[in-house]
Amino acid sequence: MITWMQTHKKWLIITIWIATIAFVGAGFVGWGAYSYGKKQDEVARIKDTSIKVKDIQDLYSQLFNQLNQAMGGKLDEATAKQFGLEKAAFQQAMQRAMLIQFAKDNGLYITDKELANTIISMPAFQKNGKFDKKLYKMFLQNMRIKPKEYESNLKKDLLIEKVLKALSLPSTKTTQTTIGTLLTMQDKLSIGTIQAPKIEVNEDEIKKYWEKHKDNYKSATTYNIGYFYVALLADVSDIEISNYYDEHKTNYTDKDGVILPLEKVKEKVKTDLLAKKTKKEAILTMKKLKNEKIKWKKADNIDIDNKYISQNNMNLLIQKKFLKPTLTPNGWLIATLFKINKPATLPFEKAQQLAKQDLIKEKTKKTLIQLAKNNLQTFKGKNIGFVAKDDIIKLKMMSINEAKVFLQAVFTSNTQKGYVLLPNEVSPKKVILFNITEQKLLDKEKYKKYQQIIENYANKLKQDTLNQNLIKELERLYQAQIKIYMKI
Repeated sequence: MITWMQTHKKWLIITIWIATIAFVGAGFVGWGAYSYGKKQDEVARIKDTSIKVKDIQDLYSQLFNQLNQAMGGKLDEATAKQFGLEKAAFQQAMQRAMLIQFAKDNGLYITDKELANTIISMPAFQKNGKFDKKLYKMFLQNMRIKPKEYESNLKKDLLIEKVLKALSLPSTKTTQTTIGTLLTMQDKLSIGTIQAPKIEVNEDEIKKYWEKHKDNYKSATTYNIGYFYVALLADVSDIEISNYYDEHKTNYTDKDGVILPLEKVKEKVKTDLLAKKTKKEAILTMKKLKNEKIKWKKADNIDIDNKYISQNNMNLLIQKKFLKPTLTPNGWLIATLFKINKPATLPFEKAQQLAKQDLIKEKTKKTLIQLAKNNLQTFKGKNIGFVAKDDIIKLKMMSINEAKVFLQAVFTSNTQKGYVLLPNEVSPKKVILFNITEQKLLDKEKYKKYQQIIENYANKLKQDTLNQNLIKELERLYQAQIKIYMKI
């Protein structure tokens, strides 16, 4: 656990993003068709704090991109809906609005000086360690954000940060010691292994299993699309490339925000310049496609992962139904979604092998669990000494993933003896029996070594609890002043 905390210690820092607050107030509904408030783009209001369509759209995009990245680019609109991303975006927008209103009601605000100090301290807007106004304006221009809009949104973030900091409290020494005990405790273990027996199934058993679970065996969702690429073909000189770089150099930075010299990004600059020169042609092509003066290239029954369009652009196409000229390595992409082919139940012949695997997996699991229960009380096992929750390397008889699962189960168990069914992609292969013969509750040496990390972790846990309770209290406080202009 300590090792994980070291690797991910940046997550232990309290940030201003309200996304870190667990979703509470499940009474809030997901966004549907809008019945706008006094302002055309207002979808909800908490007292005198407005929530606009763009607020929700921005939060939804953030959540979608984060989840899509975690899923390796395979997130589509239907799956996002199952995960409740629309509802989550609306809930976050409501939570942010409540915090902003609470700040207003208590006389908290962000001064122009505080805003200015924040902006001039951002590395992205600095040149040679000093704020560069030209760089700032170029950055916003390239991001297509007006300074007024950017500064307004930044003020909201800073105000939320101020509220959370004003209500933050450090954790007590008792809390830190308790968490330190949980993180550094060790168990002396005796373990034993039971291997899975070979399980045989016949066709009749498989068919009965398929009949009972046939809804689990469906074809994948596929798509019929039209697409067209406009190649980046145009003449550009070195002078044009140099001039374009000078005008847009803030687009070419390293991971620390330092602007890269032209010689290191020349090909990228050239591609961007070509894109600019050919964009007009791409827009004209889009109009011709819409007016049927040019025929779409068609691809039917394709998956999200296909050879025609990248996964990211497929996800966008599924969300939007139509892609206006979008820059890709193959040129400007224009695409339209003709049809979504929904999953259909597979006939037994096509589902037989999958059903067989699942049936064997289910039978193997039941057999292993029964064997574990039968042997648990009498097994002696092998003494492997003291292990902590993160002592994966000590369990050489298991793979890394198996050791993680085993230790997690042991250290969350409320019994002295137990068993852990180890995971396997195809079917369970073994179950590990364990007996905790002795415990060390606090490793003082380890606690001292990782004291700062433990303190930060304890502070974060306390702050998260305070944040959750704050949101619940604000929901109660503003309940009568919440207006949602939506058709549910």
